[in-house]
Amino acid sequence: MKRCRHYFANSLFIVIFTTFFLINSTCSAQWIEITEGSAVSQGKLVVDESGAILPVPVIAKGSNILIPATFVAETLRISMRYDPVVQRLTYSIPSGSFEILLHQKEWKLSSGETRTFTEPAISQSGVPFVPAELLRVTGEYDISWDVHAMKLHLMKPGGKVAALTEARHGIHPDKVRIVFHLSKEVPFKVMQMKNPPRVVIDFEDTRVQGAFDSSIANIAVNGVRLTMPEGNNTRCIIDFNYALPDVTTFWLQDPVRFVVDVPTIYRNQAALTIDRGIRYISMNSGTPNGPLTIDVLEIAATDKTIAVETVLAGPDGSFGLAPVSDLVARSGAIAGVNGVFHASDGTPLGLIITDGRLKSLPIMSRTAMGITQDGRILMDSVSIDAEGNLVPDWLEQGVVYAVGGGPRLVKDGKVNVTSLQEQFKADVATGRAPRTAVGVTFDDKLLLVAVTGRQAYYSIGVTLEELADIMVELGAKDAMNLDGGGSSTMVVRDFVMNTPSDGRERKVADAILVFSGPSKTPPVSPPIGQ
Repeated sequence: MKRCRHYFANSLFIVIFTTFFLINSTCSAQWIEITEGSAVSQGKLVVDESGAILPVPVIAKGSNILIPATFVAETLRISMRYDPVVQRLTYSIPSGSFEILLHQKEWKLSSGETRTFTEPAISQSGVPFVPAELLRVTGEYDISWDVHAMKLHLMKPGGKVAALTEARHGIHPDKVRIVFHLSKEVPFKVMQMKNPPRVVIDFEDTRVQGAFDSSIANIAVNGVRLTMPEGNNTRCIIDFNYALPDVTTFWLQDPVRFVVDVPTIYRNQAALTIDRGIRYISMNSGTPNGPLTIDVLEIAATDKTIAVETVLAGPDGSFGLAPVSDLVARSGAIAGVNGVFHASDGTPLGLIITDGRLKSLPIMSRTAMGITQDGRILMDSVSIDAEGNLVPDWLEQGVVYAVGGGPRLVKDGKVNVTSLQEQFKADVATGRAPRTAVGVTFDDKLLLVAVTGRQAYYSIGVTLEELADIMVELGAKDAMNLDGGGSSTMVVRDFVMNTPSDGRERKVADAILVFSGPSKTPPVSPPIGQ
């Protein structure tokens, strides 16, 4: 009975292969659809163009496909011998011969070169099966398979149209890699667009075969779409959630793959001198959490043609509320940022000195920034004693303009965030948010920084620690945090440079203004208490 079954199986293979090659002589490409399982299954050979479907015995093993050894011999039109005693296959090709031992992954060409299978050849019911990748041995056939759909694609020599059989991706710390599997290399064109942000890849003489991994769980890259706009051309579209730097593309072999590397960690920076000693810097970054937009004013504070002042929002230097752009415009300043925290009625919640006058007292010994009459920039924790005097006494030290805030971010060029010491609550101390900061560099340049936040696909904002890192990167010797959130605003030449999180400017109690030319309001001496 066993002998009859063996005879029947061999007869079935002969009938299948004879039918296959009668059709194969007129067709350019074939598809094999395999059912899952480790035993011999009746797959389907679907012949393109003619639409003929034939049964084919196959074995699906892991992520690989095994086919009868005789199928390989007849497809490549080479001779084959099989010794069942030692379980050895011998193939003869024009350049020589090579042997394959069943259950071993390595096999040798006549040149002595060793090749390795991902799965070894096996025997099933006395019939040897070999990995489908053996069809590449002559270098003439292109072969690929879709692991998920369990389909084998074989392109005959001279076939013009390539098959795009799989699109997959991997997420790395600094990039997203998208890999397209094709049966052979084809001419292509890559176009990267900013609005909407995406990359378009056109593959010539390529048809889509199989299913694709279209969605991508990444903050920067949304997914992949495939279309066939005309003829045998295939268009692949990689959609971004926001504009990204140029992608990198290249081919890989064995198997043939087209790789697209999308950078997700990056830093772009542009600078513009807006007046003597005043430079505006725009920074766009990609982070693991999303994009980041940073606006910076770098000011040569010791330049006698530049004045930096603090102003209150109310009329005639009183308490009140107004947008930073209004304070810049009515003062004739060239630029400005928001200052200290404030109450809803416009009362500053921290130190304010304007024109040498103490306008608002410090609270909780928090960090403040002061500017002396001779242009020196001070940064220290400032409090008041029992008599209401400043400690340290900045008025005695010649400070004419000062703004409180906190916590400190940088001290002596190193990150030093003092949220706990300055008794800041979680709404300021923790989380990622829009933020404003002020700092001074080792070469006495004043830094005014606004970070846009709460906008997922434009700028996500920063933590205090991340803001401190930015200030150190900008060269800060000392730096401190100012009011943030919806209050965070930078204005340059009457334009709001950042994107406030409220969708419009929020009214604030005070601002730090930059003037190009002599100060509009000369310092008053001696200082007068509040």
